[in-house]
This record gives sequence, C-alpha cells and structure tokens, in this order.
Amino acid sequence: MSEKLPTTDIETADAPVTEKGTFAGEKLPESDTPAYVRTPRVRSEKAEAAEEFDDEIACDYCDEVIKSLCDYADGLTSTKEETACARKLRDELSHYATTRMEAFRTPPYAGRNCCALIAVAYFFAAFFYFMSFFGDRVAGIVLVLISLGILIGGGTAAAFAFLGDERALKVLYPRKVSYNVFSENKPFREQQGNKLLLIASNHDAAPGSYFMNFDFVRKVVMIVAPVSVLLFILFCLIKLGVGSDTVSKITSLTVLPFLTIVAGIFALLVHFSPFQKHARENNGAATAVSMAIYRHLLAHPEKLPEGTRVCFVSFGGENSAHAGSRAFAAAHPEIKGAKALVLGDIESSSFALIRRDALRNKEFSHTSASALFSAVEATGVPCSLPPTDGTKAKLNALHGYAANALADAGCECAVFCAKDYTASEKGVSKEDAGKLYSLALQTILEMAGEKERDE
Repeated sequence: MSEKLPTTDIETADAPVTEKGTFAGEKLPESDTPAYVRTPRVRSEKAEAAEEFDDEIACDYCDEVIKSLCDYADGLTSTKEETACARKLRDELSHYATTRMEAFRTPPYAGRNCCALIAVAYFFAAFFYFMSFFGDRVAGIVLVLISLGILIGGGTAAAFAFLGDERALKVLYPRKVSYNVFSENKPFREQQGNKLLLIASNHDAAPGSYFMNFDFVRKVVMIVAPVSVLLFILFCLIKLGVGSDTVSKITSLTVLPFLTIVAGIFALLVHFSPFQKHARENNGAATAVSMAIYRHLLAHPEKLPEGTRVCFVSFGGENSAHAGSRAFAAAHPEIKGAKALVLGDIESSSFALIRRDALRNKEFSHTSASALFSAVEATGVPCSLPPTDGTKAKLNALHGYAANALADAGCECAVFCAKDYTASEKGVSKEDAGKLYSLALQTILEMAGEKERDE
C-alpha cells in the first residue's frame, strides 16, 4: 500500500510520495533540489520588506506574533492546530519574501512519547519473570533469561527511540504529515557559494505530563525508573543464583519485585502524555523573535556580506525526535557551510547559548561563543554559557536540539534557549522578547561578519 502526502498544503490532496518526500511521477523545477516540491504562495509586493525595521518596531512585532499564535499553542506534531499554525506563519511571511510549506511524514509519537515503549518492554520482561515461578528449576532459569533479554533488548531499542535515534525511529508507525515553513529572500540558484544565513525555530508543542507539576514528575521519573530497573535486574540475578524452591524465597522474590516493577512502569507511563490536552504549550516566543530577526535582515541586507542568501525555517514535528529539522536538512543540502541561528525553548529571560550537545558529543560552532561576547558587549543583554560536559549537561541534552541535524548537514549554529521547567506560566514579556531579539541578531551578524573576514 503506497503512502500518501499532500501535493500542496491542502490536506485533501493525495499524490503518492517517495521516501524523501517528492511526489511520484512529478517533474520538479530545475531550480529546486530533488528532496522537496516547491509550492510558492501568491505574495504581495516586497516593498513592505524594505521598510525601516528598527528595534522598537521589532519589539511590537514580536508581541503581536506571540499573541496571534496563542490559538495554536497546544499544536502537537501532525495535529490540525500545528498545521493551522504553519499556515499562519506562511501567510504572515508571504508579504515579505517567497514562503512555502514543505510537507514531510513522521511518526508523531517518536521521541518523548517512546517512554511508554520502555514501559511496555518492562511489562513483558516482568511477565516472563513471574512466569518463571511456575515449573521446574531449568524452565525457571530459561524464563528469567528471556525476561532479561526482553528488558535489555526491547528496553534498549525503546530507549534509543526515546532519545531520537534514526534507526530505531524507522520502525515506528503510524506516520503522519507535518509541515516546515520555509522562506527565502532569493532562490537557491542565486546563492553565491556558501553565503547563506539561516534563521530557525519551531512552532509545535511538546508532550506534557498527566500531572500539572511537570518538573516534579520529571525528577521523580529520573529517580524511580532507573532504580526500579536496577532492582529488577538484581532480583533476576538472585533468582538465577538461589532459585525459588521455598516459600520464603518465593515470597521475597515476588512481593518486593512486584512493588518496584509497578512503581517503575507507572513512572514511565505518566512521564509524558500523548494527548493534546496535556501538551506543554509553545509560547511562540522563539518563533516570533526568529521572524523579527528575519524581517530585519530582509530590510537591511547591507548589514550582511554582499550576495548573502537569507532563509527562515520554522520546524513542525520538532518535538517528535526532531523530525522537522531532520526533514529540512535532508531536503536542503545547499545549507552546507551556512551560518545558522537556532532558537529553542524560550520560557524565561535566562538566555543561554548552547555550544555542544554533551550527550551525543556534537559540536555546534567554534565561533558562536566569541560572537556572543561581542553581542553581549554591544547590546548589554546578559547571556550564560552553560558547561559543555558533565552529568547536568548530558541530562539537559537528553532529547537533543534542532541544531543537531543542521550541524550534521554542515551548518555552524548559534543555539539559544531559556528553559524553565518550574514555571507554571511559560509566557515571555515583550521586554524579554526584545532583549533576545537584540542579542540573537547581533550574534548572528557577528558570525556572518567573521565568515566574511575569514574569506
């Protein structure tokens, strides 16, 4: 049965699609890469893009965009709210530059929601463990070994899917359609070498928890689940060593394991919810600021090296194992050598520049830190440089970053985020949005200028 993907942004279209997202039997324009179909929108004159776009206008613009995106804040991957948000962004940017929606197919429950798959593997491992108490000694040993195999093999595979490993994600179904919103000031054929500046963010929401206090649930799960699994493995090894030929042994090796297993499975199941009503809403701050920076660069091309192509992308499905950034990188090989500004979760005014994915040992940029120092001095906006090594850095990088796919594609990325799991409200003030706008804009201009000086 062939998969189907919309030929445009109209959800009722049903052209068959190849693995990379091109439509079967459709001839693509020569100006486009073979990985996506170009669907430009009818735009108004670009005169508005050349208007003066100063800091005051940018702050007001960020505030307006944030308010306009409130209706789509709970748009999880491939939901109608996420698609509506993508259309909203496309229609907004179509006034200033060529803008389109690029469709791709992804399993919406990839990434964080794969935590439930770990719980399923744990459940079947526990099932075979308890079955080992029925039968003779040899049968018990075999069943315990099967239990350990399921836990280690199945749990590892589910854990890799949870962490966003591409090999593990290939077996996940169903796959649904999501959209990236892409805008450019000039087509690829007019790009001069690798003079490309990319502004990126995402417009989808992240899976939340069944409980209101997400930060508390996150901490409990990180303690309870690993302890439960380790104790279960210990009980399996004890049973292999001493057997279960007495009532006292059976009691000790069933009651305590049962309690720890139930606690572990429950923690894994409630960590993330696949339901939209529990979504951790996207406050729109990163999207608004990235759009304001893009508009500023459209209005002031003189601030960039001559001939620079400026592109904007808002990823859909990014909270499903970074499906949006991966699809974009695969569809746009021309981004190799580009300078990229990536805005992640912006939930407070505690801005941080992420230089490296500590868990996956992936460097994002060698020049972003020096560019940030210049930007902080020029704007007066404080920004931290979190450690790139250690347990805390690895936990913060557990789910990866949108910049991972861009870095793999050859981009040098400045990655800003301001996560705050403890805040009940994820709103960002107009003043804070304005500060991030000034800081991020100056940072990417410094990076672009550094590239010109190197040349």
